[in-house]
Amino acid sequence: MLRQAPSLEAAEAFLAAARARSFRAAAAELALSPSAFSRRIQMLEAFVEAPLFDRSGPAVRLTEVGARYLSQIEPAMETIRRATADLKDAAGRLGRLRLATSHSLAVGWLIPRLPDLLQRHGLEVDLTVGRGPQVLRSGAADIALWGGDGGEDDLACDRIVDLDGVLVSAPTLADGRAPPRRLEDLAAHRMLSVRSPPDLWSHWLSGTGCGMAAASTPFDTSHLMYEAAASGLGVTLAVPLLAERFLAERRLRPCLGVRRPVGSGYSLFYASADLRRRPQIRTFLAWLQEQAAGSLRTFDAWWDAYQRDAAAEPSAAAA
Repeated sequence: MLRQAPSLEAAEAFLAAARARSFRAAAAELALSPSAFSRRIQMLEAFVEAPLFDRSGPAVRLTEVGARYLSQIEPAMETIRRATADLKDAAGRLGRLRLATSHSLAVGWLIPRLPDLLQRHGLEVDLTVGRGPQVLRSGAADIALWGGDGGEDDLACDRIVDLDGVLVSAPTLADGRAPPRRLEDLAAHRMLSVRSPPDLWSHWLSGTGCGMAAASTPFDTSHLMYEAAASGLGVTLAVPLLAERFLAERRLRPCLGVRRPVGSGYSLFYASADLRRRPQIRTFLAWLQEQAAGSLRTFDAWWDAYQRDAAAEPSAAAA
């Protein structure tokens, strides 16, 4: 009997190529060499006897035939992925959760808390570092803990925490200067930021009335940004969860008495509505909310202590 459908490997490569910005990026996503990835695409085009990509321009694009083919096979591939995940759960993987999140949140906050999740609820987490709806739709993860404004291409989600920011720096900057003590002094210092989300400084500054632009030096991850600030390379915004370890170790300290929302927070996203209803996912959600609430209390206590110390300084100086 002649084969009526292409291989799943070829279809998977086609979906990755259709979503990615280039064949090279799609190959990296599937952990394939560029040449091996191209062969899969060529085999698929030979099988369907039609060109699926237009390679004539500077960037590879779907042909009209390719776009139509994508709209038809993408739901079928998603059905296969979800059915496979359900089968794995039925085979006894109910105690394991596949979670996507950022490297900084995983290393700086989540991983140290996972023993508590296992001990109290018997749940283990398989972590994937990644961002974007395709991480869930590709089957790489079932749930995701991501920062942002809560909107991620209409994925179902539950809000975990909204974040405030406090201006912080090392006790002494690398150039020997003291940290800024007034908002007006910010313009004379290097402001450190993270590439995603890109507008934390703008949100934080918007209600301060200082009227300065939010030009900053961006880093790929929050962990790198905080390490740079702790090394005295500039000032940044400390937020609950991500900055917790740096604040506890006193590597970062407040510069002035302003605490404002940064227009961002963390939400738990779901690959499907069915996952959202599963008991182990609901247990994990409640645990996350509990842990985040604890971190908020720690941040509040740190901030209250700073305000008490700052209020006492004039009295100490007068004495």
